[in-house]
Amino acid sequence: MSRDVKALSWKNHLITMFMGSWLIIGIFIDGFAHNHGNVETFFTPWHAVLYSGFLASAVWIFWITYRNKIKLPSSSWVQAIPLGYGLGVIGVFIFLVGGICDMIWHIVFGIEIGIEALLSPTHLMLFSGALLIISSPFRTAWMTKKNPSPKFIEFLPTLLSIALVMAIISFFLMYAWGFNLNIFMLEEQDAQERAFVDFLITTQLLVVPVFLLLKRWKLPLGSVTFLFVFATILMAVPFGFSGRSTASILIAIIAGIHGDFMLRGIHKTNSSLLLIRLFAFFNPIIVWSLYFINERIYYAMDWPPELWGGTIFLCGLCSLGMSILVVPPLEAER
Repeated sequence: MSRDVKALSWKNHLITMFMGSWLIIGIFIDGFAHNHGNVETFFTPWHAVLYSGFLASAVWIFWITYRNKIKLPSSSWVQAIPLGYGLGVIGVFIFLVGGICDMIWHIVFGIEIGIEALLSPTHLMLFSGALLIISSPFRTAWMTKKNPSPKFIEFLPTLLSIALVMAIISFFLMYAWGFNLNIFMLEEQDAQERAFVDFLITTQLLVVPVFLLLKRWKLPLGSVTFLFVFATILMAVPFGFSGRSTASILIAIIAGIHGDFMLRGIHKTNSSLLLIRLFAFFNPIIVWSLYFINERIYYAMDWPPELWGGTIFLCGLCSLGMSILVVPPLEAER
């Protein structure tokens, strides 16, 4: 089958993302229910949202595959799978098996409590399947040689795909999501060390998706803000949009705008490597500086300057190091 027949249109990718968003929002609603003790059985309204989103995604992927098969009857079903959606089809089956196993798991072992829900083997199967499904438009964009400097609306399905991936990974690392740490209560050294690691992990959750996109494209204005705000809004759902969660959204807006305008210079100069490195170092510094200011003003944080200052600086260094790995000098200069 020709590449043109297998490749989907912008509109079709957007439909995939609508179905995928339905699925992922269901996961976050279920997370809220788990965090607030509202889960007593497998058959719940939030599971209905989650699994109906999966069903919609599965039906849509198999429909577009069937449509390709009709266009070229001589092709096999595997050949008819749209470009970039092969792993998405595998993800459908992984999610289906994971859902059946999860129902059995709940019947046999009961409902997970706290961090158990994030580490349950059946939930990790659901995570893996969903990840493969929602990343399909991103894989398609990566595999096709299209405009390296797309407009925002043209880039939206790819951006949504990465944003959903970013959100679901953050969800399953919720126990390491730095924005919801109660700094005021972390006085023991072990707790402070754990908090520092959480800040490093959260930094990577924010910046690595941006670095990945920069390997392939010059990002349209608004991309960084979209990614940051999308992730922080969804991550506020399981915590019921608490004060810290709301503050994280405002921080994401400010840091995203900073990132967008800093990376905007890539379109106008030949100093793309320098701009990427500056973004990598200074963006986490802005994020965590604002975070600690908020903690000091509203939550009476009393960490010494060595702790919060070192945390901010090392998050910047960690991000800078990751940018060198993901976007090496030769790639950035092309």
